[in-house]
Amino acid sequence: MTGLPSQIILEVTRRCNYRCPFCYCVWHENEGKLPRELDTAAWLEIIAECVARGVKTMLFTGGEALLRPDIDELLSYARKLLPQGDIELFTNGSRVTDERLRWLKRRKIRIATSLQGLRTYREMTGTRRSYRVPLKLAMRAAELKWPVSISITVSKVNLAEAADMFVAAALAKPRSIQMGAMMAEGRARKRLDLMLTPAEWEEVKRRIRNLPDCRVPYTFCDEFYCRCRDYPKSWENLFGVNTSECSAGNDFGVIGPNGKFRKCLHTVEETDWR
Repeated sequence: MTGLPSQIILEVTRRCNYRCPFCYCVWHENEGKLPRELDTAAWLEIIAECVARGVKTMLFTGGEALLRPDIDELLSYARKLLPQGDIELFTNGSRVTDERLRWLKRRKIRIATSLQGLRTYREMTGTRRSYRVPLKLAMRAAELKWPVSISITVSKVNLAEAADMFVAAALAKPRSIQMGAMMAEGRARKRLDLMLTPAEWEEVKRRIRNLPDCRVPYTFCDEFYCRCRDYPKSWENLFGVNTSECSAGNDFGVIGPNGKFRKCLHTVEETDWR
């Protein structure tokens, strides 16, 4: 590879302190063959090479990126090399302190988090934590005038409270909300029983659209599976034919925990890009 997309997702670790049944990280499809993780020096080299190849936007994620003890160093280096670029950190929020929130704001690093349930939050995250974790993060960020983006995944588990989740997220005054049905990727490939039917997803969207204006920008993600990879034809009967064109490989790309390039978050094929 000679060039890279202008937007790159950096999966800096596969480790996570949550165990979400819907997690799309591809390494969950083969737990016995987990990717080797890179050290600090290797990631600094990757960040520098990405910038040299024209990358303007970086999203740091995992796993849970804040489990890396060197994450501040990686983020600071990215900001140094991209003083005007878009840099974002995706986190479940469990390790974000007020001090860290202010640190991110000073460096103009955007934050994204997820709200995966209210009464169902523990079941949807595989933890004993509360839905108050991401909501407190979002509310505090709004107070500091550095609002976060919130993503919401809807499955059979939290379907009944989908509209309540949206309202709770909107009341926290985020920068934006993205809501999507659980996709059959990563760990979710083994939990198809938790996935919505197309009719259920359309009903969720109808209910959200009929809510009073929340004055927060929001989008829906309609994919049940990704067209970037092979999938069982039976899925077309279960979830409908996916007509969404994935912009992966053109608009963005992914560098996984082992430093190899994938054209999409949901593909398993890797390229030695360096």
